[in-house]
Amino acid sequence: MSDGTDAEHLDAGSNRNVIVLMIAQACYLACSMTVVTYAGLAGQTLAADKALATLPVSLTILATALSTGPMSILMQRTSRRFGFRVGALSGLLGAAVAAYSVYSGSFLALCIGTAAFGPFQASAQYFRFAAAESVPASKAPRAISLVLIGGLLGALVTPSLTRAFNEAFLPVNMMGVFVFTGVMAAIVLIPTALLRPLDKPFETEVGANEDNEGRPLRVIFRDPAFIVAVLNGALGYAMMSFVMTATPLAMKVCGLLDQSLDVIQGHVIAMFLPSLFSGSLIQRFGVLPILLTGHAFFAVAFITALSGVEIAQFSVALLALGVGWNLCFVGGTTLLTRVHTEAEKGRVQGLNEFLVFGITAVASLSAGVILNQFGWRIVNQSAFVMLTIAAGATIIWGILARNKPVAG
Repeated sequence: MSDGTDAEHLDAGSNRNVIVLMIAQACYLACSMTVVTYAGLAGQTLAADKALATLPVSLTILATALSTGPMSILMQRTSRRFGFRVGALSGLLGAAVAAYSVYSGSFLALCIGTAAFGPFQASAQYFRFAAAESVPASKAPRAISLVLIGGLLGALVTPSLTRAFNEAFLPVNMMGVFVFTGVMAAIVLIPTALLRPLDKPFETEVGANEDNEGRPLRVIFRDPAFIVAVLNGALGYAMMSFVMTATPLAMKVCGLLDQSLDVIQGHVIAMFLPSLFSGSLIQRFGVLPILLTGHAFFAVAFITALSGVEIAQFSVALLALGVGWNLCFVGGTTLLTRVHTEAEKGRVQGLNEFLVFGITAVASLSAGVILNQFGWRIVNQSAFVMLTIAAGATIIWGILARNKPVAG
């Protein structure tokens, strides 16, 4: 194996697609990071019942879950490029409504605007699959990782840009941050227009399928590798969202609101920085060890959060949370691409994304309720339950599939 960078292993045509998707990922992540950080705070300001503060974030995730299936089918019937542009337009609309909600003081408008952001987030989840389809199956982990690196760029520039936009629209606090999300969503239209369509996508490791429909979903759903891929994607995302959504609110209670954006920035950097090497690590060591390492980082995050409520604990916990998410997300995505054929990808990927964001929506909404009713400690103890399920299923699958090629 070469010791060079991931990009060196991709040919010119594939490299163009991956770079384009990396730029789109950076813009999308800037939007997502801003919504996660400010929608809950805006909700707490506008909602009559403070327990509903995280409802706008939860509606984004719920709308994402409901949009993933239709978006996957739309892309398979038209093109990835068309679906990505439809999603970006929805994000632009949602940002405009959210900005208006802050201006008018309407919690209902905030909920509508954040919900409209869902189809944009749903379309962006297929950036990584489009990258994987642009390269041979053996290089899919590298392509997936490279696209996620775009999130690192988004994380680095977002705090300073959101502050600048927010100041530009004062005295209406937080209106500028939603205007910023609209600008970023609009920019996504440019790189996705440059996406090069594939005449014939590369085959997955499952191999070519002679019929046009592939296997029934009930057959795929019984595949242990599919179950583990979905569990790691869904519970990994749910654990991350569960704790991250509650963090700015918990920091506000602790008098640390001014530092919350910096903590979230560090968290998002930790989410995407490992993408520099996670794809290579999967190719070298296999999917199973990387998933288990991700679980270990999640455990460190929750233990640290339970140890105290100072800025150090919040920072370290959110950093470990980000690394854990990356390893489980890249590992789960890689595993998922190995259990479906080209004919099956629309249904399988759509089902996976629906489950990921459906479970995450429940976790995000319950985070605000649990934090408000029981406190920060119970939030992290609840996350441990999800971690136990994901780690237990992965270990059992690893034992059963030890001698199968899909395990690595």
